[in-house]
Amino acid sequence: MRIGIDFHSAAREGSGNCTYIRNLVENLIRIDKENEYYLYILDIQYPYYNKFKNIENVKLRLLPIKNPLLRIPLLGLKTYVDKIDILHVQYVAPPFYSGKLVVMIHDIGFVHYPECFRRHEYIRQKLLIPINIKKADIVLTDSISSKADIVNIYNPEEAKVKVIYHGVTSEYTTLADLKNAKGILTGFYEIESNFILFVGRIDARKNIGSLINAFLFLKEKENISHKLVIAGKKDFLPDRLLRELKNSEYDNDIIFTGYIQEEHLPLLYNLADVFVYPSLYEGFGLPCLEAMACGCPVVSSNISSIPEVIGDAGMLIDPANVQEMASAIYEIISKKELKEDLRNKGLLRATQFSWENTAKKTLEVYYSITS
Repeated sequence: MRIGIDFHSAAREGSGNCTYIRNLVENLIRIDKENEYYLYILDIQYPYYNKFKNIENVKLRLLPIKNPLLRIPLLGLKTYVDKIDILHVQYVAPPFYSGKLVVMIHDIGFVHYPECFRRHEYIRQKLLIPINIKKADIVLTDSISSKADIVNIYNPEEAKVKVIYHGVTSEYTTLADLKNAKGILTGFYEIESNFILFVGRIDARKNIGSLINAFLFLKEKENISHKLVIAGKKDFLPDRLLRELKNSEYDNDIIFTGYIQEEHLPLLYNLADVFVYPSLYEGFGLPCLEAMACGCPVVSSNISSIPEVIGDAGMLIDPANVQEMASAIYEIISKKELKEDLRNKGLLRATQFSWENTAKKTLEVYYSITS
């Protein structure tokens, strides 16, 4: 088969789309030497793409137009030139294309939280995702929860929507040299003391305000010594919350790191006392899996896909209940036995997810629609 993959988002570091497509393609190429892979990219000079240039069954195909209104139709034209048998895209497919179509839809968060999306992104997804679901031969998604959401909103046949879980890479593991890790975090991000950790894009859907309020509650009522580290791109925080923080005596105890270099994320997870992910909606919840793989106890929401990922290996809370969140955090940082139990359960749970398995199941889907 000739398998075409829209690979342009592999250059968008720090995004879930990037993490997914990079790990999927790397593992597909490693396990599959029979089929040809055509990777459609925007910038041939981008350093990451160098690893694919000398692989026999991989062809890099340049789409020299960044504007999606032109890039996406050009992708469709290229598939005819390359005689593609299967085209795999995320969310949006070209209006015309060669071969069968596989569309990955990680979630439909724009339906539930439109305020978290730029207006043009919201309009594009609202208009195009129903069309792409209808014309796709197979729709992939990350969780049973996300599948149920897609089926309930857009009403495709259930058999057409396949759930394939994400994985976690070997970089996310327990570290022996924590002293060196501490030195790196101090040098890059000025993180020195014990800390509670959040990792992810900072917008309304991630519910950062409730996490901050839970942290402030613990500072005032339990006099905890920890800092709160919020690692990720700052897309949205309510102005009211920012004003309150600036007027709070605990303002210096909350560290916004901004974008974290990928190689530093395992260090954060290893050194954090607890990872808290109070998101209101997720298609998968990859940071929870990464934290567990690094031996960091997890507190997260009891809604959408997150219980599927965590299982019984973390503490699930109502993300709207600040006191419940604060109580779960405090239990972990104050009870060594509980912390160790969750650490061990999380490490075991994380072994059930792998990008190799993601690739194998995706390859099975490819064969199922071409046989």
